Amino acid sequence: MLLLAFDTSTPTARVAVVDATGTVRARAEATAARHSGNLLRLVDAALREAGGSVADLGGVACGRGPGSFTGLRVGLAVAKGLGLARDLPLVTVSSLEALALDLAAVARDAALLAPCIDAGKGQIHVARFQRSGAGVERAGPDELVAPELLGSHLDGVGAAVVGGPGAELHRAVLLRTLPAKATAAPSVRLVEVSGPSADAVARLALPRLQSGDFDDLAAAVPAYGRAPDITKPRKKGPPA
Repeated sequence: MLLLAFDTSTPTARVAVVDATGTVRARAEATAARHSGNLLRLVDAALREAGGSVADLGGVACGRGPGSFTGLRVGLAVAKGLGLARDLPLVTVSSLEALALDLAAVARDAALLAPCIDAGKGQIHVARFQRSGAGVERAGPDELVAPELLGSHLDGVGAAVVGGPGAELHRAVLLRTLPAKATAAPSVRLVEVSGPSADAVARLALPRLQSGDFDDLAAAVPAYGRAPDITKPRKKGPPA
């Protein structure tokens, strides 16, 4: 049994194929403004590298966000399409939780983790996680925060590390404002980390897949993290 896992919450689409033991058999990734033209190509490349095909899949795992509206829609559409076509179970996981696992692997001494994904409009998606054995557990909900206010947002949490694509995008602001949070040790520090990785998505999804805890293929939706910007059409005035 192979598990196909991917995340499209950021400009980099990441794909991995893992076996039933959690061993990564193949990876593929690409950075683009839109993932609609490359995600299926990445899936095909990863499956070929793993020596398998769609017929060998036992399930599909997908990062559900928060993150890029278009990226999340593309990712879940591909996951649902594969699931429906092959009658495969679907497991969706938090992209921030997957990024927290990536952050934990980089900052091994950190007890509190604050993964960040860009939210656009000068904001970042962030959540707090604590180490829990070999994994992580939530210490707070997903939130939208202005980068310059992240230090205040983390005030009182103790020593923490911040990282992820949202943090890198606003690195200059965070380097200037995070130290202001720490009037005394412990402090908040910024580290570099890539992700959310497809490896982390698979790591979160595999136990659920093996226990039969699946998402509803019809009802699964992305967790955008904010309401979409939908403008109402202008009313036409009377003819001149």
